[in-house]
Amino acid sequence: MTTITISENINLEKNHFESIEEFQNHLLLIKEQGQLSEEHQAIIDERLQDEKLNPNYNLSLEELKHSIKRR
Repeated sequence: MTTITISENINLEKNHFESIEEFQNHLLLIKEQGQLSEEHQAIIDERLQDEKLNPNYNLSLEELKHSIKRR
């Protein structure tokens, strides 16, 4: 058996794979579920804070659709 070492911290939830393909698929899934960058998280946090400060300043889906219809 060969031991493979990966320096990057990838936080594997499992440690046994039936094949290389299964391992690759698991890695791809982890990458897809990866964390947001600091910039993206800051934007989301700002929007959540804005929603807390202005809870009545929003549009329903129907209002949004109506506002973007072409005339």
